[in-house]
Amino acid sequence: MVEAKKLRKGDRVGLIGTSGVISEDRLREGIEFVKKIGLEPVVGESCSGKYGYLSGSDELRTGDLNRFFKDKSIDGIFCMRGGYGAPRILDLIDYEMIRSNPKIFYRI
Repeated sequence: MVEAKKLRKGDRVGLIGTSGVISEDRLREGIEFVKKIGLEPVVGESCSGKYGYLSGSDELRTGDLNRFFKDKSIDGIFCMRGGYGAPRILDLIDYEMIRSNPKIFYRI
């Protein structure tokens, strides 16, 4: 098992949409929550994406996920919501890169 470091005040957290469309209200609430707990939100393109009922194409959503795991300046990743769209991207995730860059991964 690979463990990620604990988040500390001031750490940067990537916000992503792995499933359904994220409303502007939900995104605003997520950003406010992240700031309230002392973290710096970095909003991924998938948070404002729309592809049918999804928060962007499979490639866009996976791109945010892989990019934030690879980015050394991002300390954790928060999914803005769960849903049926997440399994669609499982085959596109770079698991080896994630194993090499462990981070807190959480759904808010």
